[in-house]
Amino acid sequence: MSIVKSNNNIENIVIKSNREFLESELLPFLRIPSNTLNKEGINQAKDYIISYISGFCKEIKEIEGEINPLILAKVEGQIKDPLLIYMMYDTQPVNKEKEWISEPFGAEIHKFPPPLDMLGDCIIARGAYNSKTPLLCVLNIIKILKENNQLPISLVLLFDGEEEIGSPSLLKFIKTNRKIFENCIDAYYPSTKQDLNGISVLKLGYKGILSLTIKVKSKNKEPHSAFSAMIVNPAIELISLINSIYSKNEFHIDCLKEPYKITNNEQLLIENLIKQLDLEKIKYKAGIVQVIEEDPKKAFINYLFKPTFNISTLKSGYLEKGIKNMVPNQAICNIDIRFAHRVSVDEIYKEIKEKVELFATKSKCQIELIKNIGYDGSRVKEESILVKSLIESFKEFNTEIWPISAAAAPLSMINKEMGLNFITGGLGIGGFAHSPNEFIQFDSIINTRLSNYYFLKNYSESFKK
Repeated sequence: MSIVKSNNNIENIVIKSNREFLESELLPFLRIPSNTLNKEGINQAKDYIISYISGFCKEIKEIEGEINPLILAKVEGQIKDPLLIYMMYDTQPVNKEKEWISEPFGAEIHKFPPPLDMLGDCIIARGAYNSKTPLLCVLNIIKILKENNQLPISLVLLFDGEEEIGSPSLLKFIKTNRKIFENCIDAYYPSTKQDLNGISVLKLGYKGILSLTIKVKSKNKEPHSAFSAMIVNPAIELISLINSIYSKNEFHIDCLKEPYKITNNEQLLIENLIKQLDLEKIKYKAGIVQVIEEDPKKAFINYLFKPTFNISTLKSGYLEKGIKNMVPNQAICNIDIRFAHRVSVDEIYKEIKEKVELFATKSKCQIELIKNIGYDGSRVKEESILVKSLIESFKEFNTEIWPISAAAAPLSMINKEMGLNFITGGLGIGGFAHSPNEFIQFDSIINTRLSNYYFLKNYSESFKK
């Protein structure tokens, strides 16, 4: 599945070194168990990266974080104004280990059963798709370009070790260290964004996100449920509070109550996408079996633009085996809200806080609202050199342009704080992020590396013009 069409020297070096890169560099990196809360694995991944870039970076700094460190490095290229490249080296924890077909950090090569057998050999590993493979691929290309004195543009490399918990240290660092990024032209997040048919997917922005925790407590012990008529139940109070904010698939706060207003340009992009989009394959790749909306077009529009209210954790009461008839004295939930609306995280949080405070005045329970992380959405224009350079890098493949991603990304803060354009993209086929059997297709990794090279080359040429 090579995209090579010429005898360019760098292309030949990339192709000839591919097997060695996979076996000697990528697989060892994927075997490091760098989930966010595994301190030993995080330190191994951090040390691996610092060792890897030490030969071609002018300056490397390790910055202490709330949990895990950031790494900041600078690389000199032919154009002095730098491009910022953001990467994450932490991963989600391993879940449902019995469902994995091999060790989650074993980085073993396997074939999937039908219908994914069409992919051939795949590397199975937590972080293979999200996002350790694209991280190391782009570093490898930078190394090759530096070794051959052909890096076309200077770079600022920013590695995040807390992305999977909302990048708290990154967000603070960006706000308090604006000077570091003041000469950067744009920001790029390398990724593997081909679908199962090999079509490149390029998204012109990200949703914003707000992550919250709500805790509800009473002063009681945990008495028998026969006393239910006498005492308050924190679990029921929590459910009632949630329903005052969101119920029946609708928000009850003003800034997200009205439907998102789709622009004419977004509507055109959607119409073009719907003609060729295979929503069933998207659902299959994500592990989705049941959906709310059966109409494919409506489901896709909701996926992109409808604000989401997700309860990822809901805990209260007796959680062991069997049944215990008791009244719990606390309840807790974790919530994430994603939004395409052009509103700020602060507006959303303010309204939710007002709802919580009003509810608390009528409740016998102690209620605590915790804001975990939050950042606004971002957009990049289709005519920007970031978008054009990426599309040119994928010219051997069909490219789908989406108006926005349903996901959120912390570098949206770069867009807000610095006014820099920000985009993610790249070739390579992978899937099952955050799920068992996360994978990257073995044969597509050469395209990931080559597209990184083409992007840096195309971007620098466009910048010169």
